[in-house]
Amino acid sequence: MRKQFLYSYIAKGAQTLLFRNIIMLLCVFLSSFIVSCSKEDEPDDKKEYTKEKTIFVYMPWTGSAANLYKYFVINIKDMKKAIIEQKGLKQTNMLVLIANDPNKSHLIKITYRNGKCYDDTLKTYNDGAMNTPSKMSSLLNEVVKIAPAPIYSMMIGSHGVGWIYTGSTSRSMLQSIEADRARNKMLGLPITRQTRYFGGSDIQMNIDDLAEGIRNSNMHHLQFLLFDDCYMANIETAYELRNVTDYLIGCPTEIMGHGMPYYEMWKYLASIQPDYGKAVDGFYNFYSNYEIGNVKYHYGTISVTDCRKVDNMMQVLSAINSRYRIGRNVDSNLQVLDGYRPAAFFDFADYIHRLCNNNTVLKGQFDKALAELVPYERHTAMYFSSLTEAGEHIINTCCGLTISAPSTNAMVINSKPRSNFYASLR
Repeated sequence: MRKQFLYSYIAKGAQTLLFRNIIMLLCVFLSSFIVSCSKEDEPDDKKEYTKEKTIFVYMPWTGSAANLYKYFVINIKDMKKAIIEQKGLKQTNMLVLIANDPNKSHLIKITYRNGKCYDDTLKTYNDGAMNTPSKMSSLLNEVVKIAPAPIYSMMIGSHGVGWIYTGSTSRSMLQSIEADRARNKMLGLPITRQTRYFGGSDIQMNIDDLAEGIRNSNMHHLQFLLFDDCYMANIETAYELRNVTDYLIGCPTEIMGHGMPYYEMWKYLASIQPDYGKAVDGFYNFYSNYEIGNVKYHYGTISVTDCRKVDNMMQVLSAINSRYRIGRNVDSNLQVLDGYRPAAFFDFADYIHRLCNNNTVLKGQFDKALAELVPYERHTAMYFSSLTEAGEHIINTCCGLTISAPSTNAMVINSKPRSNFYASLR
């Protein structure tokens, strides 16, 4: 009897202990659930995110004749609009260097608090343009110091003239450009006709200098480099930047003064792993419907170049060059993608196809390498050039990159001896 009571007591004790353990586990589970729910309910700007990526937006002084500052202000406003819509920068840092004076620029950190974006000015530079490798390295080191992250990307807003070297533009070319601007003004054309095609010759930066500046900085390498400039999607530039960025985003033609539609593109580029295809589609959709008042400006070209595939393309180009000599003129129907006289930028694929003539083997090798090199490309039916009276020009073919090899333009001829791309083909 005593034994039976003892067994019963032990059993009841075990049941009680088990019950207590279950209750304790349930309480722990409920408390953790409540905490987790409360964190989910917190406003986005109260959450702490581990910063995995820093985007640096570089908007230097662009000259007094055709200053892009007002467009830069709009660009930043569109970025902020996109940031607010997605309720913060989350895992991304954003820094901007913008110049509103030839000698003065401001380094700003964009932050998000209480549903709004704020500009926190961190530093003011009074030593002019950052257009040398050492100045660029120093600037990028400051960005790394302020906003360290495993991944860095860079957006450059400025005028652009492709891979062409500083000082290669002749006096007559500069006079022609100014004459074109004067003509547009006289015709009463809206300011939006202005593209980002050229300007600020006093602060130009060579592409190889930019590459050196990135390479020698603590950034070392970029996830992507976006050029919000004209004529920057070309094989010569991609070759120069192949070791400092994974991807190059740019336009093979002129881009309108408005520049990249950042509101439509931001969320796809700001994510840790960008969706380049959707970013390109956002650009295309914007410019397919771009209007100012009742005037249509349905002009836009854009591409994404995988710079990691440049060396593969160079192997194919070397084989083509050994047989057909890249730079040789082809027929006059070659697709031009600029407004220069003579033309400076031609569609890359159209030129190589015509150069190879009926050599299907080499053309097939080229097309395969090109598909890997340029995974994303979109273009409207026409491109626009402020350098021509007509303005708009039909696009029959556009692969996403240009080449200047057959050009007889003085600025191309003067630049070729300095180009690493053309040196590799000698």
